[in-house]
Amino acid sequence: MIRLTEEKTKAWLAARGLPVPKGAVANTPDEAAAVVDRFGGGVIKALVATGRRGKAGAVKVVANAAEAKPAAASVLAVQIGEHSVERLYVESKVSIDKEFYLAFAFDGRSPSVVASINGGVDIEEVHRQSPESIIHRPIDSVTGIRFWEALDLWQSAKAPNENLASLAKITVELWQAFRGADALTLELNPLAVTVDKKVSLVGAMMGIDDNALFRQPQWQAESGEQTIGGRKQTRGELTVAEANRTLPGGAVRYTELEGNIGLLVGGGGASLLVHDMILARGGKPANHTDSSPGPITEKLKVMLREILTRPNMAGLLIAYNHLQMARCDVKIEALADALRKTGVDPRKFPIVVRLAGPAEARARELAAEFPGIQYLDDDASLDDAVRLIVEKAGKGGLREASA
Repeated sequence: MIRLTEEKTKAWLAARGLPVPKGAVANTPDEAAAVVDRFGGGVIKALVATGRRGKAGAVKVVANAAEAKPAAASVLAVQIGEHSVERLYVESKVSIDKEFYLAFAFDGRSPSVVASINGGVDIEEVHRQSPESIIHRPIDSVTGIRFWEALDLWQSAKAPNENLASLAKITVELWQAFRGADALTLELNPLAVTVDKKVSLVGAMMGIDDNALFRQPQWQAESGEQTIGGRKQTRGELTVAEANRTLPGGAVRYTELEGNIGLLVGGGGASLLVHDMILARGGKPANHTDSSPGPITEKLKVMLREILTRPNMAGLLIAYNHLQMARCDVKIEALADALRKTGVDPRKFPIVVRLAGPAEARARELAAEFPGIQYLDDDASLDDAVRLIVEKAGKGGLREASA
C-alpha cells in the first residue's frame, strides 16, 4: 500500500468536488508564515504519511504570521514514530461545531465503512472506552454504499437528526472517491460540521493499492517516496520498486531487513516459514521477497543484483515449495545474470538452492555453470536448506558489497 500525504489526498477529494479547506505546502517557517498571512490565520500540520499528528504536537493553530513562524519551527522539529517532519501543510481554519469520524478500509477481500460521532484526536481512546459508539458495516463491492444505507449508518451511530442528510450524502461521495482512487484505506478525522451546518473534510488520509498504479498514473511517482514500517525505503528497495513499475511481467516485492542472509523465497506461508527457520537456527534474514508466477525474469534480475550487492552479506538462499505455475529456470536465469553482472563468485560466497518443479532440469544445468552453487536434491526439505545456509554463512563471515 502507498500512503498519500494529506495534500495529495485532499487534492484528489477536491478534484471530485468534495469540501476540503484551502491549503498549501510549506518547506520553511517563512513559507508557512506567508501562507498563514494569505489565509488570515491557519492550521500548521506536519506533512507526513501517518496519523496521530495532533497527539504528537505536530498540529498547531495560529492566528497570524507572527505566531506561524515559531509554530512551524516547532512542528518541523517533531519526530512522529520513525517519521521526521521535513515539510508542512498549512490550511485555512474551519469553525467547527461537531467532529465526526469516518473511514473506509478492507476486511479481507471486502470493503467496509466505520463511523462514529466522536471524531478528533481521541478516536483511539473512544474505541477503547466506548467501542459500541463506533459503528462498523460491510459494503457490497458491486452496489457500493447507497444513500439510505449511509443514512442508516449514521442513525445507528446516533448522529444528530439535523446532520443526518449531509453526513449520508458525503459518505456516499467519499465511498465513490475511495473506489475511484483504487484506495485500500481512506480516513476522515475529523469529518467536521461547521457552525454554519456545512460539512468539511478537515482531516483526510488515504492509502492506495500499489498494484493498481497502472490505472492511477498521477500517483506512480509515489512508489518511490514511500515508507516501510515507518521508515523510508532504501536505495535497493526503490530500485526494485522502479523495476517492478517499469518492466513488463508480473509483480515483485523486495523488503530489506537487518540480517546478512539474502533470500529469494516464495510460496505464501512457506516464505514466512523460511524466515522463522532461519531465526530459530541463529541466522538473520537480510530481506524478504515476493513475486507472482507470471513472466518476471527481468524484474528478478534487478532484485537479485540488489541482494548480492548489499554490504556485509554472508550468503544467499533460494528456497521455494514445489513450483506449479512458475518455472524453476526463470529463477536460476535471473541468478546467473546477477552473478555475471555483480562478479560474485559462488565458490567464495555461499549460495544454496532448494528449487523443484517445472523446468527443473534446465535450472540445474544453468546452476552447474557456476561452481560453488549448492543445488539440493529433490528430497531435501526447506529446513535442510535453511540449516545449510545458516551453517555456511556463519563459517564464511561477512562480505563487503561488490563495486
